[in-house]
Amino acid sequence: MKTVLQVLISGLVLVASMILQAGPAVIAPKAKSSLLLDIVKVSDERFVTVGQRGHILITDDSGQTWRQVPVPVDVNLTAVDFLDDKRGVAVGFDQTVLLTTDAGETWVLSHQEVSNLQPALFNVLYTSEDNITAIGSYGLYLESTDGGETWENREIASLSDVYDGFSHFYDLEQLSGDTWYMAGEKYIAEADEMGEEFSKGMIAVTKDAGETWQKLDSPYEGSFFGISVNGSDIYVYGLRGNLFHSNDDGVTWTSIRLQNEAGLHDMLITPQGELVLVGTGGVLVTKKGNDVSIRKRTDLKGRAALVGLGDNRFIIVGEGGVETFDAVSSKKSVKEGQKDGK
Repeated sequence: MKTVLQVLISGLVLVASMILQAGPAVIAPKAKSSLLLDIVKVSDERFVTVGQRGHILITDDSGQTWRQVPVPVDVNLTAVDFLDDKRGVAVGFDQTVLLTTDAGETWVLSHQEVSNLQPALFNVLYTSEDNITAIGSYGLYLESTDGGETWENREIASLSDVYDGFSHFYDLEQLSGDTWYMAGEKYIAEADEMGEEFSKGMIAVTKDAGETWQKLDSPYEGSFFGISVNGSDIYVYGLRGNLFHSNDDGVTWTSIRLQNEAGLHDMLITPQGELVLVGTGGVLVTKKGNDVSIRKRTDLKGRAALVGLGDNRFIIVGEGGVETFDAVSSKKSVKEGQKDGK
């Protein structure tokens, strides 16, 4: 079964004659059950999620009810981020960037570039009133220094492979201030005289808000779909359930075994120190200390992203749309490794 990201990337290969300027998203009765790829908390009870065909949905009661809002494009939206409780940004296919200044009620098109290559943005970071940075396929790196009025497409040479090519950039996270981390698809790190190539999963850091980037020594030859930072702790995760941890700024890494081989797409750390991860095949992994619990959706629809509600409750989005998950009640009824339908 394809991962959520593979499904997304496969959509990049389209017939050129079918590429048209995107129209507005259709208000769909079943949007809540459609493919949704990211979710963010805006205020105490308001959350915003984005997904296929330009769907943007809002809840004002912590996920109990959802409503779809009008959007000026119908391209797949892949990520969303908010600077505060009013100003937000969403990105997606065709280098689409949408902005909101009213907590997600209305959205305006800030940037879009339609081409035969169909470049996609996969993540975005809204760091100040003026500065927004978005990353995506084949080294795509867009940044605005005027709050989204104009955009510059930069090529970050320090993140290229040995042939000066670029892998996909998947995740961008801010540790604090000017220190950000990036994770991405594997790249060709070395090639010997015999033509044998050696790959590494891409991990990089900037300590000057994106002015310069440096790759970190990667502990894995496969792709990373996400990176999470929490104080001095850095976690990267991706293909085959691989999860690695560093507490020395990415100098050294320790593998965390989860007894899971499904791809991992998003992760959060609860205030109690529990790791919660979601991914391919509807997998949901929780780890606290040495205790690991693995659950899957019965329909195996991939889970793409999650956000915490407090009290070990979460909102999860993915191929099955929106769902809520209560880790406490689930532990009472679901044994480790058993599938469930939540």
